[in-house]
Amino acid sequence: MSVALRRLLENPLFESLLLLQAGTRADSFSDEARARMRPWVDAAQSRFRVALELRDAETRPAVLSLLRESAFLALCALDAAQERALPATPAEAWERFDASRTDAPVELESVRAFLASTDPLAADALQPARAAESRSAAELVVEWLLSLVEVRTHAQLTRARVLRCALFFAAAVLVVGALVSYWTMLNELASRGG
Repeated sequence: MSVALRRLLENPLFESLLLLQAGTRADSFSDEARARMRPWVDAAQSRFRVALELRDAETRPAVLSLLRESAFLALCALDAAQERALPATPAEAWERFDASRTDAPVELESVRAFLASTDPLAADALQPARAAESRSAAELVVEWLLSLVEVRTHAQLTRARVLRCALFFAAAVLVVGALVSYWTMLNELASRGG
């Protein structure tokens, strides 16, 4: 595959369909590392999903706490994959984490102190405007951290890729078919009316 084509296919627009970057990340972990990471990743993903569902202002402190916990669990998964001793606190986990990564989102620096905080009321103490900004940034950071801990095997990713591509092409055929049918119907109506 040519470099230009590979770059095009690794575009974030195509990643959700082709899962090429996920496959690269999956290849970087052994089966044993994936097994060690799985409970931590599952816990992090479940908290992240709940945080994404809560949208009203009254739940913002709970959402931020869930995001902080999700980030901590994702960092624990990274440590588990490397067979390191697990951190006891979020602050310890963030101290170990390599923040100089070139793929880190720019929002990391704005929420890192909050995510590393051990204060149970840290989210409640934020002003509403700052809490809204922190939520957006924390969601991006947690999503990025979860993308670093790929627990699916190459075979699972291949199955997901085939299924997603099949569904995409089926949907495309249905849309094109509906448009052709609509266009044909309009032409027929126009010929009857004229």
